[in-house]
Amino acid sequence: MTSGSTLLDPPAPARPSLGGGPSGGDRGHGDGGRGDHGDDSEDDRSLPLSNARMLMILALIASTMLFTGLIGAFIVLRTDPSWPRAQFASRLGLNTAVIVASSVALAAAHFAQRRGRLRATRIGLLLASAGALTFLVLQIRIWHELVLAGIVPSTANRAGLFYLLTSAHFAHAAVGLLFLLIASGKSLRGYSIERLALPVDLAALFWHFVDFAWIVLWLLLR
Repeated sequence: MTSGSTLLDPPAPARPSLGGGPSGGDRGHGDGGRGDHGDDSEDDRSLPLSNARMLMILALIASTMLFTGLIGAFIVLRTDPSWPRAQFASRLGLNTAVIVASSVALAAAHFAQRRGRLRATRIGLLLASAGALTFLVLQIRIWHELVLAGIVPSTANRAGLFYLLTSAHFAHAAVGLLFLLIASGKSLRGYSIERLALPVDLAALFWHFVDFAWIVLWLLLR
């Protein structure tokens, strides 16, 4: 560089010390800003939402779009005179009572888990699972009664959409039961109350969505 130049040589890059770790002001730069390799298990907990919870929320958004489309099509055919609304209105009410009771039991289990009460968490999860299973059995019974009455998907467009809507919800309820059974199984196998946080959270997110979706369907179908 000439003596009259106004340019300066770039500063030499800092080299990490081989003897000790980086100083407090340089923490995280010695390994490319990634921190200690032994802390990888903390990465998920440092996020606003864990990866599992974020995936669950994205799945529920997709399910909401699915049900919105099906409900919109059902509303268009709302005036179909061939639909026997009164024939099974009471059955739908029974289903609704069961699924709401199951959701209440799960909410109690969720609250107990947050308070560190393992026994109450276990009881709530088992009651919620029993309610979910009962709901699925009642739904199959409704389909059976409709088929015996000669109402099948090919009867009318509205009947076909009813079977499509309730089948989509049945599939979601079956997945919700799976989440409930996983959380219940872990509580029975002696998992600590802290380790139950994620399975209970996932079960609560999914099953409360299933409950809300059914209430919307019940109000639409009754």
